[in-house]
Amino acid sequence: MTDFCAFCGSTGPLTREHVFGQWVSKIGLDLSPVRHMAGPLNGLPRDMGEQPPYRQTVKDFCSSCNNGWMSRLEDTARRVLSPIILGKPGAISTQDQPAIAVWAQKTALTAMLLSSKEQRSRGYGLSQSVYTTFYECQSRMEPLGASRFWVGQYEGTVGFSAVHVTPLAVRIPGIAEPDRPQCYAMTIVLGKLALHGLVFTTPALEIDVTMVLGIPQIWPPQGSVGWPTGQPCTEETFRRFANGQMLRSAVESVELRPWTPATELPQSVIVDGKVHVPALCGKHSYRYPAVLLAEAFRGRFHAFATGCACPQAYLIQTESDGAHCKAVGAAEGISDMYEDLPGTEVVIHDEAGVFFCKRLPAADMATVTNQQPIRPE
Repeated sequence: MTDFCAFCGSTGPLTREHVFGQWVSKIGLDLSPVRHMAGPLNGLPRDMGEQPPYRQTVKDFCSSCNNGWMSRLEDTARRVLSPIILGKPGAISTQDQPAIAVWAQKTALTAMLLSSKEQRSRGYGLSQSVYTTFYECQSRMEPLGASRFWVGQYEGTVGFSAVHVTPLAVRIPGIAEPDRPQCYAMTIVLGKLALHGLVFTTPALEIDVTMVLGIPQIWPPQGSVGWPTGQPCTEETFRRFANGQMLRSAVESVELRPWTPATELPQSVIVDGKVHVPALCGKHSYRYPAVLLAEAFRGRFHAFATGCACPQAYLIQTESDGAHCKAVGAAEGISDMYEDLPGTEVVIHDEAGVFFCKRLPAADMATVTNQQPIRPE
């Protein structure tokens, strides 16, 4: 981020800090190489290549912070969270909960520094003042003010890990969405552990919320909590979980929603029977037959591979609210992912030619009585 420590402001030599402490790679998790990505929501992420997990570092902190309070925090996290990460039932004591909330927030703030300086200069990141204020909270071993955290369970792809930060807005009827986010959702998935938190950057707008999954709150502490408790976050529900959509406002007529400029691409349009969707690169768009959109409205979903002029290739899946990018990368890799998908390949014929896609199995079983190619209506 800077030539001075992002936390304490020291101008001394900067050292490398792991996003996940080095202890994470020593507790028995699968260390097979995986592809790493970092970047803004709904923007083309920076491909960091295929490498062993839990080794990503940033060089933004001084040795005093790195080897002092940050190291002590990692020691506590290792003691408390290692069994949970490995899926062993247990509990988090009231005394340990503040440190775990601080660790989650520190991990999220560190991970945000993996984004390129160019991305951060365009607003994809928190201001320096947030890092400074967070550092000032460490004497009390508390997260940022107007924060809250929950602990849950992840059930999904083995080896999946993520740090996901989503800007949110407090939506009040009759008042336009603000030009800046008022809250951030911070989500960490590590092994079987799922930590989810909020920090309101506009404390006056802090609202009470409840967690749909019924997982326990660890900050502010409400007593010792058992793990696992409540419904797990799954591979299918992760996006909604990370975007704060599993939270419900306790204040009538007030909602907490993802901040539109950061979480939604510009509106797609239909031209000559094709849906034109802005690509993640922000420069181009991709197209697919409008008939697939009509099919999605009926609960029949499809997947297809496409690309843009960058060049980048995308694996796209239609859902009830539109088309979503599931993967981005080289054309050969995306083509292989498409070929590996289960489902029946269909061909759409229209005036523009032919379009290949796969009808996803769940839709096949639920709604399709034959396997004839889809044609525009």
